[in-house]
Parts: sequence; C-alpha cells; structure tokens
Amino acid sequence: MNPFKNKNSRRRFEVILILMLVIVAGLSFLTPSTKAVVRDQTISILAEKDSYVDSYYPTANNGGKDWLIFGDYILGWNEAYLFFNFSDKPTSWTKAEIAIDMYSVSQTFNVTASLINDTWNELTINYINKPTHREVIETFTVAEGKVYTIDVTNYIAGRNNISICLNASNYLQNGYVQARSREGNYGTLFPGPFLVWTYPEDVTITVTSPTSSTSWFEISFYTIRWTSSTSAITNVKIELYKGNIFIEEITSILGYTANDGEYEFYVSSSENYLGNNYKIKISDYDDSQVFDYSAEFSINIGSGTITVTNPTDSSTWTPGSSQSITWTSTGTITSVDIDIYKGNILMYYIDDLFDIGTNLWTIPSDIEQGTDWKIKVSNADNSNQYDWSEEFTIASSANASAIPGYDILLMGFLSILTTLFIIRKKLKK
Repeated sequence: MNPFKNKNSRRRFEVILILMLVIVAGLSFLTPSTKAVVRDQTISILAEKDSYVDSYYPTANNGGKDWLIFGDYILGWNEAYLFFNFSDKPTSWTKAEIAIDMYSVSQTFNVTASLINDTWNELTINYINKPTHREVIETFTVAEGKVYTIDVTNYIAGRNNISICLNASNYLQNGYVQARSREGNYGTLFPGPFLVWTYPEDVTITVTSPTSSTSWFEISFYTIRWTSSTSAITNVKIELYKGNIFIEEITSILGYTANDGEYEFYVSSSENYLGNNYKIKISDYDDSQVFDYSAEFSINIGSGTITVTNPTDSSTWTPGSSQSITWTSTGTITSVDIDIYKGNILMYYIDDLFDIGTNLWTIPSDIEQGTDWKIKVSNADNSNQYDWSEEFTIASSANASAIPGYDILLMGFLSILTTLFIIRKKLKK
C-alpha cells in the first residue's frame, strides 16, 4: 500500500486542527498561573537569660540550671525571672507571646506575670538583690503540666527587650511549678522559654523548571525545580497538565514530596506523552490555595535542522518505480512529514514518519510527468523546520534518458550519416 495521501484529506484535517487549537488556546487563559495566600507565620526566640530565686536560701543564685521553680516550694517562696531581646523581631509582627514549658505542676493555683524594668544578672541574681516587680501583665491558672503562653503584645512598643517575673499570685497559695529553663531547652519535645513573634507572610510557590524552552523526551529522567517563600510549607504535591487538562499526579506514590525544591521525574514511553503545551503544577500539600504552574513546555517534540539529500537535480524517476527519498537531520527531531510538489502544487504527502533518514516512495504509474517535481521534508513537530530538494524529473521509461534537444541532435546525427553515405557512394563511381 502506498502510504502517500492525496492533498485534499490533509486540508480537511488542518482546518479541524486549527479550530481545536483556537479552542484550547482560549481555555488556557482560564487557568490561573499562580496563587498565594497570606498566612500567619511565627518565629521563636530563646530567652537570653533566666533564673529563679528562693526565699529559704536568700543569697543563693540558681542561674545556669536546667529548670526554673516558682510558687510555694518546700520551705521557701520562689520566683522565676526571664529576659528576652528583640534583635530578631520581625518588621511586620502582629503578636508577641512568651511560651514556657511548665512541665510539672504540684496543684492548681494562680500565677502572676509581672513586668520587670530593672536590670539583673543571671549569674548573680538572688532573693535579696532581685529586681522590683512592676506592672502586672497577666494572671492565669495553672492546673497541669504543659506549655503556657503569656501575651505581651501590648508591652513591646518603645522597647528593645522585655523582662518578666513569674510567681504565685499570693502567699496563701500552696502550689509550685517546675519549668524548663533556656539551659534545659532540648528541642521540640523539651522546649525552653521562648518569645514567639507572629507576623503575616505571603506564602508562595514558584516553579522554576521546566521553562518555556524545556523539551522532555521519553525514557529519560528530568528534574522539576521550585522555590517557596517560607519554610512553613513542609510538603508539596506535583501534577502534570496538558493545557487545561489534568494528566496525572506525579507524586502519586505518597501523594506528596518534601518541600526541598527538587523532584526527579521519569518520562515513561508507555504514557504516550506528546505535545508542546504541558505544564507542571506544584501546590502546598496542606493548603491547596498555594500553588504555581510552570510555563508550557514540550514532551517528545523534536527540534533541529533537516537537509534533503535525494532526489537531486540530476535525478530522473520513472512512473511505477520505487525511489528512496533521503535526508539528514540534527538536534532532537523524532518524526518528519514529507510533501511532494509539482511546481508549487502539493500533489502527495505522508505525515509523521520516524526520522530514520529515508523513505521509499512508490511512484504512481499515472503520475503527471515533468521536470519541475520537488520534495519538502519538515519536522512533524515544528513545520518551520524543513528543507526542499532540488527540482528533479519524472518521466516514462522511453523518455528516461532524454536530454533537452535530444531529438534534434539525433536527427542532425542521422542527416550527417546519410550525407556521408551519399558522398561515399558517389566517390566509388
């Protein structure tokens, strides 16, 4: 069977294809390229110094210990002191809290947090030289071991630091607390005292690869890359789209991957990827409102140059014969289209051939003969990449060896032979 088709079927196909592309292009504008949200973020600053004092041992210093004690403890009255510097205060902060792990509470009682304006030294403070308590910040009840927070938002303005004291609200209470000091800070499970700043932040994800110039091909690994505006995004989900159409979830095994900025993706030959409008979508696994799309890129779409090597201007092909059309290519071209013209009129074509550099054409026996035939070989994925053969001849077997003026030369040659024959005959007489 001759794989070359008549030109009219292609034209109908091209009209349908153009209409489809117009519809898809219009729909692509409906897909938002990126979306971010404003989310409260926090930064925790460990106490710069802390200690506690004991009325039973009024000259004793307890700075540097792994714990703090305040309340009615055994025979003495205990108070805890904490100091925080504002050197890491966010510019756009909205809330400030002191969080302290009160891991042991002897019984339910009320605790008072007071503002301290005087300076004190962690390694010399004791019950005798302790600073004076000023304004009461907050009074709250402790009943169980956990992390308690003290809101100090209204005490930040005009300050470079804050110092507080924690003690039982009155001397008639019998409870006491053991809390973790900055020296006893051992991470998330055993946190020390922190000043926690809350601030708003635009949470964004930006896909940096693939880009609009990216080309992927099957049976190969490619690295998807992205950045995020905050470390608060722990995991991300990665999806593949073709235009507006969801194709697959790339992180389908677990449903997510760590937000480390890179992910290796294998382009499988079994998925039949083909097109130049693929997009990668990356979203926050815990908040689908935070996402970004990559630029459109191609999968299995080749690019390069083509040079037609046969036929040439000296080629003469006969109707009914089979002839090799040959070409060379560079780059990543995977398939080609072949168009056969007579003059400027498309007569035959074959689409989407593997780029193997040759194709056998069986010339129809009733083909129109002439010396103005030419062949165009183009990249099936990019019609702007092509080459033309030189014009060549298609002629019947009887005329296959004909050259311009051949009949005249032959008649002239026969006339000379006849003349010579006549002259020779006369000479013999």
